[in-house]
Amino acid sequence: MAAFQDFLAQLLGEGRIIFRSARAPDDRPAEPDLTLLAQSFATHALTVAGPPIEFEARVACAAAELVRQASWALINHQDRLADLKRRVVMPGSPATPAQHLSADLLLRYLPQILKRARGLDPSDPLVGLLAPVLRRWPLSGILSDVEEGPLVSLDFAGHRGLQLLYAERLADHDRPAWRPDRSSPAWEPYELVLEERAAP
Repeated sequence: MAAFQDFLAQLLGEGRIIFRSARAPDDRPAEPDLTLLAQSFATHALTVAGPPIEFEARVACAAAELVRQASWALINHQDRLADLKRRVVMPGSPATPAQHLSADLLLRYLPQILKRARGLDPSDPLVGLLAPVLRRWPLSGILSDVEEGPLVSLDFAGHRGLQLLYAERLADHDRPAWRPDRSSPAWEPYELVLEERAAP
């Protein structure tokens, strides 16, 4: 099994990350990998209410590679900062529901990697690289312990189901800087979740 496919199968199937080589991962996604990502996304998307959300393979692959490279950097401290910046990167910011959810399929694992990196060494350059990624992809970032708030809008391109999913995650990991503005469409779902949880 190719390294990338093995990585995806372990992470999406068992929630584990295992490297079977001492070499830095550098293979690229193949057709079976896209199939696995699409199948996993179809299951993940069932947890989101509202209109169906399409799978965006390019974003999902980029998120998968970022998580893989960040995981490698967690156990390999030989890379210079310039190398990390080149490998631990998520291009752009989300603009559509498909981009938000396709990235979340893999980026939801990133907060745990950040937590471990910070626990091992708060000055690790990896910590400084992962926090901004999570702030640009708030559907996954809300699962982290990053105190600084999102760098993008929390309206999730108007998708009510994503707003509700974010609100549920926010209620579990509430931090003031991550709350939507009261004038935002995302505030109502957040308020609704809080009311439901406060009800007897």
